[in-house]
Amino acid sequence: MEERHKKILRKKYTALTRDVRPDEVMDYLIQEDIFDFNDIELVRAEKVTKLQVEKLLSILVTRGPNAFSVFLEALKDRYSWLYEDLKKADEESKNQPQPRPSHDDTSTSEARHPEQETGKPSSDQLITHAGQERDTREKAVVQGAGRGSRPLTDEEKVARGVAKMKLSNQRMEVSSEAAQQRVTEKQLNMLAGKLGREWENLAIYLDLTKADVDRFKADNLYNTRSQIFAMLMAWRAKKGSAATVGTLIRNLEDFDDIELDKFTFLSQTK
Repeated sequence: MEERHKKILRKKYTALTRDVRPDEVMDYLIQEDIFDFNDIELVRAEKVTKLQVEKLLSILVTRGPNAFSVFLEALKDRYSWLYEDLKKADEESKNQPQPRPSHDDTSTSEARHPEQETGKPSSDQLITHAGQERDTREKAVVQGAGRGSRPLTDEEKVARGVAKMKLSNQRMEVSSEAAQQRVTEKQLNMLAGKLGREWENLAIYLDLTKADVDRFKADNLYNTRSQIFAMLMAWRAKKGSAATVGTLIRNLEDFDDIELDKFTFLSQTK
């Protein structure tokens, strides 16, 4: 999204968070390939409408150059007054000189990283920092490092293998009723509070991507629990009806780096 469009959304932030109901615009954003179903889950995970709109806007500004115009069309029928205000502001901004991009700007600065508030790192700073960590983190995942960023030593690999053999006969007992239930947002929120630095490697293990991990971190700066919850919600959205308690427990057991007592609560029938 262009910088001038981000500025327009900031200026209209109060009106947007006060008037808009996300479910009334997200269908169109999906239709036009601006949002995906993971984004819908993330927005709906917020408990009140104002926070849902804030989440929607934080995702919207990370999308491509067409995101603003598509958002306008989504508003046109139900929120004509907002549509007119934003359209007028857009036309006025076209006639204003735009600041030249700095030398630090990169082509990835628009890729799924929301603009940061004053006093916090900018999206470009965040992307630069993420780029510096990329190789180290990905090597750690490939080589099986769980909680640290360094590769495992031979001794640690042997110890892990032994521990895995011991645990293979100690799988958690889960009733058929509990295992077949789709995991709830409440359960994922509780789990998020019990996990730590291993969550990034867990995300990769759950078939999410490095780009997904960066997005979860960018969307929830300075709040690790929210980053983990966003990751778990994205997994839930990706798995759909297959995101059952039993599936989650088996994935956590097979991941190895999370103690069983951190997720035994999942086996309890609601």
